[in-house]
Amino acid sequence: VIYIIFSEWMQAIEDFPLFLLIGMVSWNFFSAATNISVTSIMRYSNFVKNIPFPKICIVIASVLSIVFSHIIEIAVVVAICFIVKGPSFYALLLIPLLMLNILLAVGFAIILSIIGVYFLDMQRIWGLLTSLGFFLTPIFYSLEMLSPQRQMIIKLNPMTHTIQAARDALIGFSFPQSYGGLVYVFTLALFLIVFGYLLFKKFEGHFVEKIQ
Repeated sequence: VIYIIFSEWMQAIEDFPLFLLIGMVSWNFFSAATNISVTSIMRYSNFVKNIPFPKICIVIASVLSIVFSHIIEIAVVVAICFIVKGPSFYALLLIPLLMLNILLAVGFAIILSIIGVYFLDMQRIWGLLTSLGFFLTPIFYSLEMLSPQRQMIIKLNPMTHTIQAARDALIGFSFPQSYGGLVYVFTLALFLIVFGYLLFKKFEGHFVEKIQ
């Protein structure tokens, strides 16, 4: 549907179908992995209440459950790109990019899982925020179409940089054009994981009280 609507307007974007497909698959992984994490602790409340184990494993397992289906999606995207553009060893760059996306998703997931225990409406709120994030991510448009001021805003979105890097590899047959953006994503992901872990350990002992 998005392709039909925007294909006429986005003729300036080379290989727009592939451009759109890479953006959609990458964003859908982040959206699905973070949305499922919001209710992860509540969803496995029986384990939380009855089995002594690190509860953060539930959050990580929730993200990894989305990773398996995402790997299949990546394989399909790579196959389509190989058919349309031809094979390229640059596709191997998707492996570290996948690791980076997983780290980012886990960082967000840990924090969201804590909030989800205390605020039951967080699932709806985060669903709305990810819907908004879809339009704040260059999925069906390119950064070059925006003014420098708006580009700066869009570049605050970490998914912008991993999606751009994946397009550089699969469409442009090149290494990522912006290493600084990937460093930003990696730094943000590590910060969220460390901060989220410390926060999780602080509130973990009170989860049983909240889910009873």
